[in-house]
Amino acid sequence: MKPGDVVQRLTSGNLWWRDPTDWASRDVQLRAAATAGYTYEPGVLSSVPRGGLVLLRGPRRVGKSVELKRFAQRVLGSGEPPRAVIHAAVDGWRASDLRSLVEVGKRLAPPGTVHRWWLVDEICGVPGWAAEIKNLRDNDPEFATDTVVLTGSNARDLAQATSALAGRRGDVARPDRTILPMGFRTFVTLMLAARDQAPPATPRLAGADLRSAHAAQVFHELIAWESELTAWWEIYLQVGGFPQAVSAQLGGDDPAPVVQALFDVVQRDIFGSAQMSEPQVAALLARIASNIASPMNTSTVATDVAVSHDTGARRVADLVTSYVLWTCPAGADQRPVLRSQAKRYFTDPLLARLAHLRNPAVPNPDVTRLTEQQLGMALLRAAEAATSGIYPGFDQVLYERTKTRKEIDFVGPLLDPVAIEAKYTDTGRWQGEAATVDASPYAGVLATRGVLDTSSVSPANAWAVPASLLAFSIDV
Repeated sequence: MKPGDVVQRLTSGNLWWRDPTDWASRDVQLRAAATAGYTYEPGVLSSVPRGGLVLLRGPRRVGKSVELKRFAQRVLGSGEPPRAVIHAAVDGWRASDLRSLVEVGKRLAPPGTVHRWWLVDEICGVPGWAAEIKNLRDNDPEFATDTVVLTGSNARDLAQATSALAGRRGDVARPDRTILPMGFRTFVTLMLAARDQAPPATPRLAGADLRSAHAAQVFHELIAWESELTAWWEIYLQVGGFPQAVSAQLGGDDPAPVVQALFDVVQRDIFGSAQMSEPQVAALLARIASNIASPMNTSTVATDVAVSHDTGARRVADLVTSYVLWTCPAGADQRPVLRSQAKRYFTDPLLARLAHLRNPAVPNPDVTRLTEQQLGMALLRAAEAATSGIYPGFDQVLYERTKTRKEIDFVGPLLDPVAIEAKYTDTGRWQGEAATVDASPYAGVLATRGVLDTSSVSPANAWAVPASLLAFSIDV
């Protein structure tokens, strides 16, 4: 890319350079967020220190670009010169173009500028970007002390960059941040706000405290909301937490455009170079969705969708690194057992339902399996909220196979000494569903549809808690 091309992109894309006062009303992304029918600001770019280098991770279509523009608003609102704030969407650029970006951006900044704010969107679309950014931080004295925020959608690429950029991130407490589809607690809050209602005011619970006296008190306060929360839970399992899907739900709009956009992300952005046809991609998604809650044999998946074993394994790995799937490893002694088959869940219900929504002949994922998936995601979101950047490690939420070859849905460091089983039963005879977790060394919580029973004082006997109450208490 020629320097003149970079100039053109910057002058046309940084609207605040020409109109520092009213630019946000004409920005496509901020204008869409303003007309979404709700106000949702995850706050993942709060407290970015001057001179820090922050990586913002997450799936495409989750709102990273909007958060980057909101960050620009805050920086400009603090009095920084407009041309000291430099935004560029760089998907498809070359590494050398990043150096041109920095050179042109410095040249276009006002004379006497001592600090710049570089906001670079979809950096993972630039091959070799980490080495170039490292080189710039090492050898450009001005860029070395500037504030840099980079967004990306490839967890593996970003994890490798974290090592490459070690020592070049500045004095930043949370250098790696993750934005995920909104959780159930936020979803309920937005849905009720649209009706001028307030959500339950109960506090959030840590996973390890789910069998405490405090947790029992919270669950019993929430039981007054059980019917409403369960209704919202079952809607959430259909809609999910992508901002555009939530907006469509609130407006009563056809979700088909959102479904197609997410499918295009998988086929074009994630699998683009793999040359998989739409039917092949749909078949792969449908096959993975049918496997929710079970350990995944990628060779079997590949055979079922008529691709080579190597191709099947690579495509599943691509979906994990692109935040479409998350990994739940088998565990022992609160640590992943790396050579055991892992479970793979979708990060959002809408992703799990893509194949069905595009072709109703494909079965819709079972509500119990979706409940299990989203309870696991609630735990992962809670872990990320507590320890920024921990999400891609997939070592906090595990499943465990007992000596009798049965599986406990969720254990791990985040939950110890608690284990969660999702059965979504709606009968009083739920104790039989808890037999596996009751026989384990864990204090069990059985996620039901509408049964609440916290009467047991012994860890050997599980509690029953409605999944909606459990998710609302864990999630963010």
